Amino acid sequence: MTLKMDTGTLVKKIIAEIQSGKLMDDQRKLPTEPELMEHYQVTRYTLRESLKRLSMMGYIYQVHGVGNFVRQQQTSNSVSLEHNGGLSAEMARIGRNLTTKKAVEKNIFAKDAEFLPDTFNFDNDTKLIEITRFRNLDNEPYVMEHSYYLQSVIEKIPEKALYGSLFEYFEEQSKIQIGFIDQTIMSEPLPESVSDFMKLPKGSPSLVVQDESYLNTGQLLAFSKQYYNYKLAKMFMVKKIH
Repeated sequence: MTLKMDTGTLVKKIIAEIQSGKLMDDQRKLPTEPELMEHYQVTRYTLRESLKRLSMMGYIYQVHGVGNFVRQQQTSNSVSLEHNGGLSAEMARIGRNLTTKKAVEKNIFAKDAEFLPDTFNFDNDTKLIEITRFRNLDNEPYVMEHSYYLQSVIEKIPEKALYGSLFEYFEEQSKIQIGFIDQTIMSEPLPESVSDFMKLPKGSPSLVVQDESYLNTGQLLAFSKQYYNYKLAKMFMVKKIH
């Protein structure tokens, strides 16, 4: 009898066992699909979708006719651009501690936003929740997240979520399920408020990730910019050839 486990939960369980070293053999090979199905009590479909996601995230690769193998992971300073979850969880995966030092939430109109997405037209009186979070990585200034959420989709975000994982908070909301996130990577000079936090000169270079988060219905939920400390930020992604 297989248990009802979704793909996201199974991915997290497999990652945890990969990290503990319990799941792979001396050649870094994973058990066979039937063995994994038995071990996790899941269907073949759920397992294969999870393995596909793990491959896209850079955790494993498949050798046809042989099996699935665990890839050698990047350094502890690297963050996968294709991580399956929030930044807090990704940092925990590589043994780092991401904490929110300060968070500010306020309600504004779209006409007062510092930036808007190019792909979405807002009326000036569209109500938004503006959230600014200053976050440390192992007690060092690491990233400032500047986000806007549509009040028509979510009215308020609790303080506990602001100082924890916003991604996990939304994952727990039955009516707010994130379907996909579009990301653009660029460089910009640090704004003064961010340079003060990072203790860097105003106008210092910054790695900026701009994203738009959509529900699985296609509805825009939020758009944001994350300004990273260029001295600490290091990211990677897996480019699959076949």
